[in-house]
Amino acid sequence: MAMTADRLGAAPARVSSRARLSDSDFIIRVFTLEMIAVVVTQKVAVPIGSAAESQVALALLLHVGALGLLALRGLLRVSAVSLLLWCGFAFVAGTAAVILVSPSYSAMSFFLLLIISTFYVFRVELDREAYLKWLRNFQLIAVGAASLVFFDWATQAAGLGMFDLESRMPERIVYLHYNYIQPIHWGSPWMKPNAIFFLETSHISQFIAMAIVIELTCFFRLRYLAFFGAALLSTFGGTGMLTLLASLPFVLGRVPKGVILGGILLLPVFYLGADAIGLLDNVKNRSTELSARGTSGEMRFARPVEVVVETLFGDEGDLFLGKGAGEMPKGKSVRGANFAWAPYAKVFVEYGIIAFSFWLLLTLGAMFGHGVPFAISWVVFLQYQFMNGSLNVPLHSIYAALLAAAVVVTKERAVPAARTAASS
Repeated sequence: MAMTADRLGAAPARVSSRARLSDSDFIIRVFTLEMIAVVVTQKVAVPIGSAAESQVALALLLHVGALGLLALRGLLRVSAVSLLLWCGFAFVAGTAAVILVSPSYSAMSFFLLLIISTFYVFRVELDREAYLKWLRNFQLIAVGAASLVFFDWATQAAGLGMFDLESRMPERIVYLHYNYIQPIHWGSPWMKPNAIFFLETSHISQFIAMAIVIELTCFFRLRYLAFFGAALLSTFGGTGMLTLLASLPFVLGRVPKGVILGGILLLPVFYLGADAIGLLDNVKNRSTELSARGTSGEMRFARPVEVVVETLFGDEGDLFLGKGAGEMPKGKSVRGANFAWAPYAKVFVEYGIIAFSFWLLLTLGAMFGHGVPFAISWVVFLQYQFMNGSLNVPLHSIYAALLAAAVVVTKERAVPAARTAASS
């Protein structure tokens, strides 16, 4: 899909190389500061209205502010194709909303989805060198997040328990409906690490998995890979491991054959270590969830496909108009925990197949192409659509936007060979 864009704000016809460099540095600085801010405040919500559950994630406001800064600098562009697709989705879903209007229709959910979907309309331009500089900054943020995984384990080993940030926050501003602290398995005295700031263990594991894919794609620094790999295993987060596994086919070509061979030879060591810390039992238990009704895995992966198929072959009105925003409330696991529907399933069922088509093309066209390495586009798409299970949680759309969807990479340059980078 071709991408054309128009600049927001005036810009001089001729720009010096120094000015272009300054603009790139400004974008990198905004992206870096925003990523830090949304990571450390993802548990924070801004109350709206008097209802306890009436709130919006602070991350949404932070991203709007970042877009405003880029627009004021004259660096923000609008993709004409993405804008057309957004308008198509808004028109079809809005028309259906008028037809389906009822006391149970959630206008707030619809408006929030429209706002978040605009994230995929905007673009900034970075040359290859500047884009890699931004990714290096992201990797440092990931190092900090991964370090907190080990911190969580250290405080538990010391008998201090895991640091509970949300219990120290005013109740009114805690982002709702997340299982912030969970045991490794039912009845275990050991809690899965959430790196203090992250919504759940699964979220930090997915964050680290994205960092590993970026490292394999662009840098291949063995010390980073070893650190991220150890942190990912230490999260006990199945979705992070699954995210990495599903992304490996797109990055293995960049891995030197000697490293692959070394990894194969070390598999027995990894196996024994994973067995010693109970990771193998955890993986075994999670692998049976797809067929067990009401479990986390079944709710996250199997049930969304099931409801899409049911809608596809069910009532024609539901297929073309949708059931209406808010008609797919959060599901419950066998342990009573909340599990949100996968984004693709929620849009398909609530808004219908026509609106879904516009929305899917909007997200695909934004996340893939325009110079961003395919593996990076793939991992953010995978994380957003299938792993986090949160359509209207702005954080995941922000990850996708900053790493892939909002970036046009120009002046393509060859990535240093993995073997060369590995020696650095």
